[in-house]
Amino acid sequence: MTYDTIITDSHIILPQGLVDKNILIDEGKIVGLTNDTPSCDNKINGNGLVCIPGPIDTHVHYGVYSPINEAAKTESHAAAIGGITTMMRMLRLNDSFSSSLQAQLDVASENHYVDYAIHASIFNIQQINEMNYCVGKGITSFKIYMNLGGEVGHVYMDMPPNSSNLVAAQVNITDDIVEQTVKTAASLGCPVLVHAEDYESCGCGIKTAKEKIKMDCLLGQKVVLPNLKQRQSKLFQNLGEIMIV
Repeated sequence: MTYDTIITDSHIILPQGLVDKNILIDEGKIVGLTNDTPSCDNKINGNGLVCIPGPIDTHVHYGVYSPINEAAKTESHAAAIGGITTMMRMLRLNDSFSSSLQAQLDVASENHYVDYAIHASIFNIQQINEMNYCVGKGITSFKIYMNLGGEVGHVYMDMPPNSSNLVAAQVNITDDIVEQTVKTAASLGCPVLVHAEDYESCGCGIKTAKEKIKMDCLLGQKVVLPNLKQRQSKLFQNLGEIMIV
């Protein structure tokens, strides 16, 4: 058998440790490791370098400020340059999944340079009822934004393919949406990623900061923006990304 490509003289990191093998590649995929040097169309000398499994970037936002037909190319190209071989997109759709998801999937499949997967964000009861539909389309993880609601519910959703218009939306993630999302995900055997900030605390912090800046301006004082890290640590005990399985 003639392989497309063989990489020789490289140190390969496997779960059991470091091994010295030649890498066999056919039709763009690694198909085996060997001590032999079979026939091939292209031979690459690894020059004793280390070959590692491709890193996976599990949290990427793209498709919000440019449509996925453009964003998939630019972002996956940048990922490939940085050595990332799989990226996981945080998909945000305002409409039902049954009406808007397939177009995103079709265009995404045509424009990525690296492997990719999708976390589907949940914003309303209709989308909760369609989580099983997402699983049927190969999306097996979900995300909720507890920081969106009330006065701070504004968010930009992902743009439709080939569109040039931003998609602004106002959402309100209630306790019921959070509970039903987690319960439904559990029944489907899927993890849920959570932005765990409380939106009322977020709104209070934003309002306080704006009022202080406004007052400082009125008094002619030098405006000093609050230290973001200090404000976050003070206001948000649960700030950050957590995963509920």
